[in-house]
Amino acid sequence: MIQADHTTALMLAGALLDPVIAVSATDPRGDHAAYDEELAAIPGAVSKRLREFSAGRVAARQAMAELGAPPLAVPMGSDRAPIWPAPLVGTITHCDTACLAAVAWTGEVRMLALDIEEDTPLTDDLLDTVCTSAERRWLDTQPDPGQAAKAIFSAKECAYKAQYPLSQTLFDFQTLEVELGDDHKQFVARFTRSVPPFAQGDQIPGKIARGDGLIVTSVAVRA
Repeated sequence: MIQADHTTALMLAGALLDPVIAVSATDPRGDHAAYDEELAAIPGAVSKRLREFSAGRVAARQAMAELGAPPLAVPMGSDRAPIWPAPLVGTITHCDTACLAAVAWTGEVRMLALDIEEDTPLTDDLLDTVCTSAERRWLDTQPDPGQAAKAIFSAKECAYKAQYPLSQTLFDFQTLEVELGDDHKQFVARFTRSVPPFAQGDQIPGKIARGDGLIVTSVAVRA
């Protein structure tokens, strides 16, 4: 498989997001300088975790600069989610070779999330955890069920991150059911139960891009 870098990730994410959203990418294998108040959340972190965390914060500030916002800190909350400075909404995601961050003004975008994964088939041992019975039946009709399952996995990760600032609720993969578009470039994540302020049946729409061994999913719901 091609070993994609963060420039590929940036190209994929940029193709998914509206112009009102700024996106940036960094290489989590390199050295990046996070702020002390951010690093306070991960004392004693191993070097790989420290590099990934710092790369995400630097990418976030690069995106802030593109948006015209000051380079503010993005500390981690007790729930391990980033705390975005008002009036910004943002998202950070990474895989082994790329870190992405995107930000927007809350007056423009209500829900924002990215997820990046290596574009490899979802392993069989994760199917029952990630996929609902309806998703499993649909996967059985697909020419490459492992690749389609990976898209479902990433879509659920992305939709979960998008809804969390509103619901402040942790839940498992079965709480969302994903339907991929015919071309696998769009998805809808549907709540299988109520998670206030979301009702059972509410939907979160998203997009999918693939290239050079990466899959990127996005959710961007305008305010």
